[in-house]
Amino acid sequence: MRPRVAHQSLPSLPELGAALQAVEAPPAEPPATRSVPVRAASKAAARSSQRGTTRLSVDSIGWYLSSIGRVPLLTPAEEIELAHHVQAAKRLQQEHSGPLSPKQKRQLRMGQKARDRMMAANLRLVVSVAKKYQNQGLELLDLVQEGAIGLERAVDKFDPAMGYKFSTYAYWWIRQGMTRAIDNSARTIRLPIHISEKLSKMRRISRELSHRLGRQPNRLELAHAMGTTPEELEELLTQSAPCASLDAHARGEEDRSTLGELIADPASGEHFDSMDRHLQKEHLGTWLSQLNDREQKILKLRFGLEGSEPLTLAEIGRQINVSRERVRQLEAKAIMKLRLMSNRQQAA
Repeated sequence: MRPRVAHQSLPSLPELGAALQAVEAPPAEPPATRSVPVRAASKAAARSSQRGTTRLSVDSIGWYLSSIGRVPLLTPAEEIELAHHVQAAKRLQQEHSGPLSPKQKRQLRMGQKARDRMMAANLRLVVSVAKKYQNQGLELLDLVQEGAIGLERAVDKFDPAMGYKFSTYAYWWIRQGMTRAIDNSARTIRLPIHISEKLSKMRRISRELSHRLGRQPNRLELAHAMGTTPEELEELLTQSAPCASLDAHARGEEDRSTLGELIADPASGEHFDSMDRHLQKEHLGTWLSQLNDREQKILKLRFGLEGSEPLTLAEIGRQINVSRERVRQLEAKAIMKLRLMSNRQQAA
């Protein structure tokens, strides 16, 4: 005979779900600490409102954690009984399409109550898993929402006859919901699932090695622990690199240069072809000597004529103490002079 489950007065699932969206608005019965002071001055009021919003966010999270913490955990016997009710209601919905008898309606209600009970009692597991995936592109509340969806699927699919504890079974669904949400929402370019799983494995092993070694592991140690080669690990790290806009301003640039302007053109050698396809290498030294010192230096730095890496306009400007725009003007002027020299050479 299965033990009876004592149904207590618990926060309903919709109430707990609504708490996840309560960051911008207080709950129905907000605590006194959520009041936001009002200032007369507009600037002071704006600062006060911002602080109040931050405090409200923290209070909302705390209120949610406190709410789910009051829900008692299930015993193994209760998990089995509730799971049987959920599965019985699920089978009834799948197999019966006609009008329901009072007994069948009662069975559906019991299944729904059992489902809500299992959800509410395991939401703290969702929060526990969510904390492990913080700082990977999604906020804690977003992770909890995705984990709750995974928990919902676990409740619907759990079969007590498998012999597992429900928390063991639900953990996989919760984690899958969070990791897929991170991959789909937190990245500009979505990574395939198998790459995301490898990245998760890499981060987990890296944490374990850091704890064991007392320092960050190097690439060789990390690759050995993962059972892969350093080359494959390097490729994995390259695929996981975050995307950045080329129009974003580079940090530390006084002239507010963008990232696109600071990246050297890999096809910089083609500038010579566009400048003049008939420009001969053997004449280049002679023609450059006819330019002034500043123009010579700019072209040598810009195109890496002396074997060095080509530099950007901003980098050249810092070396000769002029603005990036001024470097562009001087470069165009010098190239025009070389074109004229080339034309005269061809006409001779």
